[in-house]
Amino acid sequence: MNDLLEKYWDGDTTLEEEQALRDYFHGDQVLPEHEMYRVMFQTYKEERSRGDEDFDAFAKVNKTQSQNKQFTSTTWKSILVAASVSLFVALGVGYYNQGPMQDLGTYEDPEKAYEATLAALELVSNKFNKGKNNLQPLTQINKQTAQVFNINQNKK
Repeated sequence: MNDLLEKYWDGDTTLEEEQALRDYFHGDQVLPEHEMYRVMFQTYKEERSRGDEDFDAFAKVNKTQSQNKQFTSTTWKSILVAASVSLFVALGVGYYNQGPMQDLGTYEDPEKAYEATLAALELVSNKFNKGKNNLQPLTQINKQTAQVFNINQNKK
């Protein structure tokens, strides 16, 4: 019987051998060393006697999924309603808060526009030239670095 139990635990038994184990544990001649397995084999018998027609392993899962689908569709409808109300409120506020158009500094006369553009470009040019003057020390450093590298290259 110990060999048959080992095969059972390894998953190597045939259906006939498993039936022999069930018969053994349901009988009255179970050895004391095997008594601890008796409850397990009796539980198997009780589960089989219940019948599989009444048992639906997915009943609870299916019920939960259907509730989640209902919750999801209700939630999406609520979100859709809230989004459309928000859109209408935003459009209404934007429509009613339109004031007079601000003057953006446009010129009616092309000559004045040209002069203003030249003045703006001259201001930018002056700022760039001022920044370029601050780079003079870097020019000196670059020249000295070039001389050092040229000396090293000539020695090779």
